[in-house]
Amino acid sequence: MRVSAKRGPFKRSFKWPVICWVISDEDHPAHPACAGHKPKVREIMRDFDVRGKAPMPIALEADITNDSPAEPVLEVEGPGQSSTSVVEQTHFEPQAASGASSSRRRQHTSSLLSLPQNALSNIADRLRPVDVLSLASSSRELQTAVQQTPLAEIRRRTARRVQAIWNGLIRYDVDNPFAALMYPGVTESLAPNFDCLTRAQQGRLVAFIEGQLGPERNSVLNDIGANLAGLMPELQERLVALVEGLQDPEHRGLALQALGGGAPAVAAELQERLVTVAEGLDGYDCSLGVWGLGLGVGRLSPEFQERLVALAERLHEAEDRVYALRGITLAGLRPDLQQRLFVLANSINEAEQRVWGLAAFAQEVASLAPALQQELVRLAEGLGEQDRASVLRGFGAGVASLAPALQQEVVRLAERLGEQNRASVLRDFGAGVAGLEPNLQKRLVAIAERLASAADRASALEGLGTGMARLAVEVQERLVALVERLDQTERAAALQALGADLGRLASELQERLLSVAEGIHHRADRVRAYRALTGGVSPLAAELTPRLTAFANSLADPEYWARVLAAMLPTREQSK
Repeated sequence: MRVSAKRGPFKRSFKWPVICWVISDEDHPAHPACAGHKPKVREIMRDFDVRGKAPMPIALEADITNDSPAEPVLEVEGPGQSSTSVVEQTHFEPQAASGASSSRRRQHTSSLLSLPQNALSNIADRLRPVDVLSLASSSRELQTAVQQTPLAEIRRRTARRVQAIWNGLIRYDVDNPFAALMYPGVTESLAPNFDCLTRAQQGRLVAFIEGQLGPERNSVLNDIGANLAGLMPELQERLVALVEGLQDPEHRGLALQALGGGAPAVAAELQERLVTVAEGLDGYDCSLGVWGLGLGVGRLSPEFQERLVALAERLHEAEDRVYALRGITLAGLRPDLQQRLFVLANSINEAEQRVWGLAAFAQEVASLAPALQQELVRLAEGLGEQDRASVLRGFGAGVASLAPALQQEVVRLAERLGEQNRASVLRDFGAGVAGLEPNLQKRLVAIAERLASAADRASALEGLGTGMARLAVEVQERLVALVERLDQTERAAALQALGADLGRLASELQERLLSVAEGIHHRADRVRAYRALTGGVSPLAAELTPRLTAFANSLADPEYWARVLAAMLPTREQSK
């Protein structure tokens, strides 16, 4: 099937994809065209790219930047056809087509338009955003229906935005359309939005990766990482084949490290092939593969979990074992397999590497079985101070997941550390402090209050201030007092550490922190303080607005004023 259009004097011919929506009786009366279908089946979508279903690629190559009724005209290709269309921006003015095709188009449009809004939302949730965009572009009526359905409209706008950005990226260098993808973070930002790219666009991206060598190829694969499943299945298979075909074992290991995090979301056949590649590696190269596949090992089948743990146990060098252990995510891993990995970490002969292995387990403490949590805390107690601090830092926010008795033991171990180590441990505990009992929170704040160095107190505040609004009120007041005691050079950093939760504090505490910001002399630090005060989840109390405005107006330098204006932009989650 094909829907095509040309600019200028043109004619269009339509051949619409077959779409059959089957709605359960409780949702909507059955459409006459759906007679004979069994009830309770919600949607059957043929030819559209429904997740896990046969795809319908839609090529969008236009600059999609406005929401006027002038939509991109689409070339819609059916399964098995190529995806090489070029879409031009033009007004949607269907010409008279044959009576049969026009009637069919009206019939399908009418069927969709007759669905209730919740049914359209369900449909939009199962379509890729780029397919929602295609659907909305098919007619003015469907565009209006999609725009009036909140979820569908969000997905349509997301696809439009990504398409506009994609077009800007590939036009960056006329000689090499994909040159912009090699800049740090570009593909990493694009990867979560693969579902907003057409099959043709994804195919061109994969072809570009296949043509890269060494570091350039691994850089792009790293950026794709856990988003491997966002590509079409046949393109996932091409990337797996690329990994298998690399001649250098280290290159295969590095490619596995890059793509392994995406393995849990791809077909079991592709998982099998990736694990087999890892099993064909040795030493350091194998540890790279275990690191990559270990990122999502808890979401793999029990068989694959067992094979990856066996791979880690096969490593002989201490450094290789530690590297593999640091990459494995223990969440979802069977307790007996966690135990085997813990024994592996604790059996490392080299003292320094053994501590690194235990610290890797500490980072996953929230996912450990209670018996392993208890054993880990016991082992930390027997280490020297520097090694003990390394393990305690590893606990991080996971300290809140420990049983109350173990939390008390961890706090006691922190109190016994030297000053510099105490500051770094408090910093790394972060949001976990809010999950402790109030008396333990107070003991940790007391540690910070006793630190002699202002820099160490500021470092401790980076952790203690995370999730500040969830701390006991007395603890909040003591933290504000700590900020007030800091040197000029440390105050802006402290306000940044507290920033996310400032708007949720009592207004008198907000006022004291605003006074701290107003007392900062250095202009760049004042800008940082302003960003902290205005960049939180909630705004400051309304009665502080005049002082906050005056504070902003005091930053008259054009550079700093521009940064202040940028700080005023709303903080929003990007739609996926």
